[in-house]
Amino acid sequence: MRRLIEHSGTPGHVYPLALLCYDIMPPPRQVEKEIGEKRIITFHGAGLSIAPQISFPEIAAACEESEAKDVYSQALYKSVSEQYNVLKSAIHGKQGLEASTA
Repeated sequence: MRRLIEHSGTPGHVYPLALLCYDIMPPPRQVEKEIGEKRIITFHGAGLSIAPQISFPEIAAACEESEAKDVYSQALYKSVSEQYNVLKSAIHGKQGLEASTA
């Protein structure tokens, strides 16, 4: 995504996103090639969390060029993981808005 943004010619932004909706309609246990496979749909909470923007130039300025990509990837992964933990606390832990962070 970062490379697409850099070469697009217009300003772009990366916002880590976490969507928790697996329990509503999980994938089937095995893949069937026929149309009309059975899907089990349940009632369950769903959550969407968008984290603050993560900028590659800001992260790259704080480290050496050779490690900038790894540090950027780790920052994105950490941000998305944190957002999933907030969603899990809100939905599975039944904390609701109390699980939210600023």
